[in-house]
Amino acid sequence: MVSTYSEAGVDIDASERATEALIAQIKGVNRKGDGETIKLDNGFAGLVKLGDGALAMCTDGVGSKLLLAEEMDSIHTVGIDCVAMNTNDLICVGAEPLSFVDYVALDKPDEELMAKIGMGLAEGCKQSNCTLSGGETAILPELVHGFDIAGTSVGYVKQDKIIDGTKIAEGNVLIGLKSSGPHSNGYTLIRKLFDGNKELGKKLVEPTRIYVKEVMELINQVNVNGIAHITGGGLDNISRVNDNFQYVIDNPLPVPSVFNWLQEKGSIETKEMYRTFNMGMGMIIIVDKAEAKKSVSILGKHAQVIGTVEKGKGVNHSAF
Repeated sequence: MVSTYSEAGVDIDASERATEALIAQIKGVNRKGDGETIKLDNGFAGLVKLGDGALAMCTDGVGSKLLLAEEMDSIHTVGIDCVAMNTNDLICVGAEPLSFVDYVALDKPDEELMAKIGMGLAEGCKQSNCTLSGGETAILPELVHGFDIAGTSVGYVKQDKIIDGTKIAEGNVLIGLKSSGPHSNGYTLIRKLFDGNKELGKKLVEPTRIYVKEVMELINQVNVNGIAHITGGGLDNISRVNDNFQYVIDNPLPVPSVFNWLQEKGSIETKEMYRTFNMGMGMIIIVDKAEAKKSVSILGKHAQVIGTVEKGKGVNHSAF
């Protein structure tokens, strides 16, 4: 029985090294003026200048959750996941999602499959309040066995409104937003543990929660110091926003039962769980302590204060 993401076939550290190898080859590819890069270390979206504003862009997919969704006859939801993984990243830098395009690769044409994917993409864009501008369909029988889906989203933010984590300070408050489940991460491990239970399967393919509307409402009313989308790598994503502090989580949102099942089924160590999954918190927002109560009120019933920013490094969670 596998008990780590690496044993399931996904080595997070090796993946990061591979990404760094690609990045090393593209440094310096940067035009001047409009389109010029706005430096943002470890940001959740890429930024380029456009007048006094900035275009934010990101690309992501759904990963091997597609295979479980196919098994559970839930293909109509994976489009939501695809949009969510992109637009949830955009809002981390303060950008409002404007447009989304998709890329679907298949081994053969399949009208029914494409219609179901389209349903999810449309719903995801509605939830994100962005335009579905187009996309690409590729039939690749020699490369693809089944299908894969990815997308790219573009958003806009004024340059002086970019959320880059530099305003984070000791004493700031962490606010957690409830996730709908594992979202779209960790499914290589999940699928190796899944035993075919239909009720559990429904929970595992629940589409990724989209946080765009409530977070944009918050940004419009409160000075937000940092936002972290809790995806692959789990809580380590918080330090991506600003790694000069320790993020202490002592009042976390409840852990959904599906994560308890996964941990017990795979005999997975607690730290590995929090490094692989969101554990019930899909997004974490950092604000001044004085803004905490107002922020929770704006964000709604799925939000609560979960901790504070302190001197130090990394993430300190009460669970470990």
